[in-house]
Amino acid sequence: MRDLPDDAQDAVARMVLDLVAEGPVELTAEEAASFEESLAQAERGEFASDEAVRAIWAKHGL
Repeated sequence: MRDLPDDAQDAVARMVLDLVAEGPVELTAEEAASFEESLAQAERGEFASDEAVRAIWAKHGL
């Protein structure tokens, strides 16, 4: 963060403050189930390969 220009630091700070002001996010039952499955996959060491991550980034122009 310290290396970002002042205006970028301010933008990030505003985003964080906005998130805090909104309070906790209520997940739908489907979102909660997806999140639990993601945690279980992480516990089992099931992560996306570097190639899969690169493909997603490329798909979205990153």
